[in-house]
Amino acid sequence: MPAPALPDEVGVIVIGGGTGGAACAGVLAAHSTDTVLLLEAGPDFGSFAERNWPAEVLDAKSIPLSYDWDLHTTPTTTQPALDLPRARMIGGCSSHNGCTASLGARADYDDWAGQGNPGWEAITIEPLLHWVHERFRVRRYRQEELTSAQAAFVTAGLKAGLPFADDLDDLDAATGIGPMPVNIVDGTRWNASFAFLDPVRSAGHLTITGDCLVRRLVFDGNTVTGVEVSSGDTRRVIRAARVVVSGGAYHSPALLLRSGVGPADELAALGISTVADLPGVGRHLLDHPCVQRDFHGKEGLLEELARTPWHPDEMALGRAKSSRCDQGPYDIHVFMVAGANSGHPGLPPISLYGGAMRAVSQGRVTLRDADPESNPLVDHRYGTDPDGHDIAVLTEALELLDHMTAEPELAAILGAPANDTHPLDWIVNYCHPAGTCKMGPASDPTAVVDAHGAVHGVNGLYVADASVMPSITRGNPNLPTAMIGARIAADLLGITPAEATADI
Repeated sequence: MPAPALPDEVGVIVIGGGTGGAACAGVLAAHSTDTVLLLEAGPDFGSFAERNWPAEVLDAKSIPLSYDWDLHTTPTTTQPALDLPRARMIGGCSSHNGCTASLGARADYDDWAGQGNPGWEAITIEPLLHWVHERFRVRRYRQEELTSAQAAFVTAGLKAGLPFADDLDDLDAATGIGPMPVNIVDGTRWNASFAFLDPVRSAGHLTITGDCLVRRLVFDGNTVTGVEVSSGDTRRVIRAARVVVSGGAYHSPALLLRSGVGPADELAALGISTVADLPGVGRHLLDHPCVQRDFHGKEGLLEELARTPWHPDEMALGRAKSSRCDQGPYDIHVFMVAGANSGHPGLPPISLYGGAMRAVSQGRVTLRDADPESNPLVDHRYGTDPDGHDIAVLTEALELLDHMTAEPELAAILGAPANDTHPLDWIVNYCHPAGTCKMGPASDPTAVVDAHGAVHGVNGLYVADASVMPSITRGNPNLPTAMIGARIAADLLGITPAEATADI
C-alpha cells in the first residue's frame, strides 16, 4: 500500500512503531489535536480490518521470522553467536512474539520509584497496566486447551511442589504453574498496532509511515529540532517540536549514539560530534538469561501435535522463587517449547527453559560505525555479575527443571536428550532486552532519561520503550513496555495515567 506523504513539520515525531511507540503514538493521538508522525523502519500493513497482514504474522500458533532486523551477539571463544530476533514492522516484537502476557509484579514498579523515579510506583501506573491488558485482549488458556506435552509439563511442575496458577497477568501473582495468559483473539496474535493504533488511524492529525528509516536526530545546539529520514531513494529532514525515540533496547541507544548523544569518548572514536555527553547510553543492557535443555521427543510427537486443532509451541509456564530472590514474589520462569519450534528452526522438537527473571548482569550496545544502515553491536554478558547472582538463580532453575523431567509422564514425552552440553556452559536468551537508556535522576551518572522520559541535557527529546527500565520486570515485558509508552505520552500531554486510559 502507498505510504502517506511525509509532512515537512509536525508537533511530535515518534520513532518506532513497536509496542512502546504504538502505545505512545496512540495515546498522543487520542488525547491531543497536535500533529503526530509515527515513523516505522519496516512495513505498515494498515489496520486489522483492512486484511493486508501476512498470514504468518497473524497466526498465533507460531513465531514468524519475517521482517526481522537480523541481529546477533558477537561470538566469543566460549559463547557462540546468539540470534536476537527483533521485528522490523509495525507492531514491533508484539507482531512476532509468543503472546505470553504478564503485568510484572508490584515490587517491580515500586523499585523503579525507589531508584529516584517518582510517578512509577505500582499504585500510580496500575490503571495503565490494566488498560494495556484490556487493549491487548488478554485471556487465559484453559487447562483443556493444552496439548498433551504442555499438560504433562504442568503436571510435572505440580508434582515438583509448585501450586497451580494461571494468573501471570496479575500484579499480585506469585509462584505457581499453569496455562499462560495470552494476547490471542480467535487464533490471531493481537499486536500493539491493533491494540493502540487502529482506534486512532482515522484521526486526521496522526500520520503513520512505514518503510522509513530514521538516520539521525537533528539538533540546534542541545535542542532537538527534527529527524533525518530515508524512504526509498529519498532522504530529507522533518522538523518537530518534540521527538520520542521508541526503537527498543537495541535501536534506541544506537540512534542516540549516531546522533551524538552518548559517551563523548566513544562518539569521538567514531567521528561523531557530541551533542550531550551521556555515558549511560547503550550501557546497563538487561535481559532474562535462560538455561536450556533439548530433547528429541517421543516417537510420533510432531505428528500427534499436527493432528491437534490448536497446538502453539508455548502454552504453559511456571514461576518459582530462588534463594537469591528479592522482595518480589518470584524470580524464576520455567517453560516448554514443544512442536515445530518455529522461532528457532533447527532445534529439536522439545526444549525446556529456566529463566532468571531479575537478572542483574549488564551488557552493552555500541555502534559498529556511524552508518545508519549498520546494525548495532550487542554484548549481553549473561551471567557475569561479580556476585554470581545470575548463575546462582539459573542453577536453581535448572534444578527445578531436572526435578520435573524426572516425572515419568513428562519423561515419556520428552524422549532422549538431544545434546550433552551443560546448560550453564551456553546461556541463552529469553529475547527480553531492556535498560539501555536507563531512567533515573540527573544525579545518577548512568541515567539517560528522567522520570518523564526526557533525555538528560537535551531539550525536546524523549525515550519511551523498554530501554528506560532501571531494572527489568520479572515477567514478559510486552505489556509493561506498552505501559511505558502510554505513561510517557501522558506526561507529554500533561494528563494523569488514569486520564490516559480514556478512549478517543
